[in-house]
Amino acid sequence: MGIIRNAFTVGIFTLVSRIIGFIRECIMAFTLGAGVYSDSILVALRISNTFRRIFAEGAFNASFLPRFSKILAKRGRDDANVVLSDIFSVLLLLLIPFSVVVIIFFPIFLKVLVSGFDVLSEKFELTATLGRICFPYLILISISSLFCGVLNALNRFALPSAVYSMLSVFTISGLLAGYFLDLSHRMTVHAVAWFVLLSGVAQCCCLLASIGRHGFRINFRFRCWTPPVKDVMKNMIPGIIGAGVWQLNLLVDTTISSYLPTGTITCVNLADRLNQFPLGTLGIALSTALLPLLSKFIGNGEYDKALRELERGLLFALFLTFFSSSVLISLAEPSVAVAFQRGAFEADQVRITAAALSGFAIGLPSYVLTKVFSSLYFAAGDTKSPVIFGLFSVVLNVIFLFILVPLGKYFGLALCTSLSATSNATMLIYFSKEKMPIKFTNSFWRKALSQGMAALTTYYSLLKLCDLYWHADLGTKSIKWLAYLGLCACAALIYFSSTVIFLRLTKQKQWKLWQKDAW
Repeated sequence: MGIIRNAFTVGIFTLVSRIIGFIRECIMAFTLGAGVYSDSILVALRISNTFRRIFAEGAFNASFLPRFSKILAKRGRDDANVVLSDIFSVLLLLLIPFSVVVIIFFPIFLKVLVSGFDVLSEKFELTATLGRICFPYLILISISSLFCGVLNALNRFALPSAVYSMLSVFTISGLLAGYFLDLSHRMTVHAVAWFVLLSGVAQCCCLLASIGRHGFRINFRFRCWTPPVKDVMKNMIPGIIGAGVWQLNLLVDTTISSYLPTGTITCVNLADRLNQFPLGTLGIALSTALLPLLSKFIGNGEYDKALRELERGLLFALFLTFFSSSVLISLAEPSVAVAFQRGAFEADQVRITAAALSGFAIGLPSYVLTKVFSSLYFAAGDTKSPVIFGLFSVVLNVIFLFILVPLGKYFGLALCTSLSATSNATMLIYFSKEKMPIKFTNSFWRKALSQGMAALTTYYSLLKLCDLYWHADLGTKSIKWLAYLGLCACAALIYFSSTVIFLRLTKQKQWKLWQKDAW
């Protein structure tokens, strides 16, 4: 149960971070609504977060963690500390000039990204100003990611998972400061931008103190381009390209959204926030926990053990993901109304957000499978194949956008991302046999089929219940919480019992889901 235990540890803290992020979006919707100011701060944050995900997340850890762990195990803490300081120095020497250039030419970059914004409008000017304030966050979060990699190499997952919630906490502080001090919306989003920068400082300080307690000391060195650093950076390049490919998908979506009515960017972001609950908790948690385990087993040629851990992780992920998808699609409008319909966020914006949420939720299993199977490629030392598959999925996403957005607008925009993710996941799964001799057991396929059938049963049952017990006016009343919780309770009962029934029908001996042997 090692994979599930580690994934549970990461997942709990990631879930807490997602909950705090959800509270942030609720407060933003309440205080700013969906309009010029919310769109501006979200685009400014998206740009810095896009580069963060390219440089500071999966690609970096996939390259840094295995090599750092090897140096730590074979050559000791002192040599590992030297390598850590060298990589820290290289990151600063690369990111500081890069950030300065982006900040200087930010309006030009913005013209490309949100070409639907009028360059003479208040929205464009405000977005450029906020983006320049937020962008140095990239430097701070990249250094934080380096420190998180050190802690993960020491088998410490809690703090690295928990510390990212600081961004949401500081953003909430900025929004509440603006609300209680009765600041204008323009002043409020400026406060939020500065608080974002402060959150990066806080994360760096916490993680630096933590690795210090484990005996690591950071020293800046100009002569830092050493062979170990070259090895890490060289192997980062395919991962960076791969992460960039996926972020390009999101940037294309943002560009298309900028041509739709004002507030669309905010509504799509809120829909993605709800979709990120299961995606962030399951996908990130499982991929984080799987990478060191699969690296160990594949490196030792223990493919049977690797396959067993992969099956466990996938069954655990699919069980929760299928349930989440069925609920988010069938209860899209109630979910959005309960989450965001208050204050400046009105019924029309609820319908737009619900349409986008349905489109995103369709691809939820694919998002999680992409995360899990990417870990298999990284563990096998292959960072190039995911890049190729990702490039192909971007091309498909662009094609889908031109076809589906005119037909489905907000739903079509989100559905394009789901279809692109599905194509990416399909390619990763199909070619994974070349990295590890994978032949899933019959039991695995029957369990996965049972979960899928249970999800369909839940989806159609919830549609009927929603028609009976939910109507649009309910979104403005406090009783909506009770109605929604009742629907979710019914969903859980239907899904759990349906899964057990289908497991029995497919003649599975391990049908008691409450026992660990079922996984």
